[in-house]
Amino acid sequence: MVAGGAEVLRFAEHCGQRCGGVVLLSGFVLGFGVVELSCGPLAQTSRFSLELLTLLVLQLVGPMLVSLLAMALLLPAWLGQGQSSGPRPWPVAVPATAMVGAVLLLFFLVAALTGGVLASPRADLIGEGRELLSGVVLADLLRSMLRCGVFLAILCGWSQCRGMKQIKRGSAAALVGSNLLVEGLMLLLGLKLLWITAFDPLRLSSSAQ
Repeated sequence: MVAGGAEVLRFAEHCGQRCGGVVLLSGFVLGFGVVELSCGPLAQTSRFSLELLTLLVLQLVGPMLVSLLAMALLLPAWLGQGQSSGPRPWPVAVPATAMVGAVLLLFFLVAALTGGVLASPRADLIGEGRELLSGVVLADLLRSMLRCGVFLAILCGWSQCRGMKQIKRGSAAALVGSNLLVEGLMLLLGLKLLWITAFDPLRLSSSAQ
């Protein structure tokens, strides 16, 4: 069991190193762009723009975008781990991917808020950052992290199951990867729709009401 736990942690570390930089950059660009658009052409206040950004990241685009980016980057690692671990690769890859997904969502949020604060026209950036962080509801953050972890774990299990079957049938690796990306996107959209209708409907946080 200890060896299995160590293998899970090693695989999670590899996945995190693979995805961390891209997720941070994507979050920063998204945060900067949303606040720049909201405060500029839309003429909204910086406070409203940052609250809107928080809602977008935690309740709408964050888990989906992070999961999609991570899948694109980790698909070769998932398939390689599946081939090297025999008929049951899921006990290592799925829990490791779930942990990575939750942490990546937190990184994405921090980067997005940093980009948003830097794009804000308000002079007191430190004060605005503190106000913004104080308005982040912990329950919303934890739900978003859980959602991202669950989405990415399901994508991992699906990709390994489908990918191994196609590879055993002699399909080219490039074709397998391309097919899995399309299937993963469709699965992710379905999971998002199911989540917001059955488990966690979209709603405004208390800071934005």
